[in-house]
Amino acid sequence: MLKPTRLSVRKEVRGNLAPRRNNISIDANALDRDGSARDALVDRFQALASARRLNVVVACGVRDEIQHPRTPADVKEAVLPWIFNRRPGLIASQHADRYRVASVLQGNAHPAKHAADASHLSEAAETGCAYFITHDKRILDKRDELRSLLPPSLEIVTLTEFFEVFDRFEAERPR
Repeated sequence: MLKPTRLSVRKEVRGNLAPRRNNISIDANALDRDGSARDALVDRFQALASARRLNVVVACGVRDEIQHPRTPADVKEAVLPWIFNRRPGLIASQHADRYRVASVLQGNAHPAKHAADASHLSEAAETGCAYFITHDKRILDKRDELRSLLPPSLEIVTLTEFFEVFDRFEAERPR
């Protein structure tokens, strides 16, 4: 019998972690409104987080991005009160993890262009998050490659995918 690889273990774990019981990390764009049905999901996510039915952990770099002057006020208002990871300084293994993730994200882009995204993903992994919610096309397109670098418990999902998992767990939850 073959010994399971990290990737095969990854597929067994996928989508099996209850969103209410695990940390959830978001990218700076996760709560952007675009005038579509996704806006209702943004409202729902914010309501669940405000009611403390979700444990949202925001990466320090994401928090910095959200404080940008062009970030919509409703996003700032929703995100800034949440728990965030205060990064005191990185050790060598954390630098190495970020470099590996950035290498996957970089593709043909300018070196270091995706260093912030790599840091966000690495921080989500370091804080034990089960879900990293993003709408960044590059991250979503590369999630299969990123799986080998991130813990098997961390899923990269869109807000819509997150609520598919959330609703499945809510439907199975004893009342």
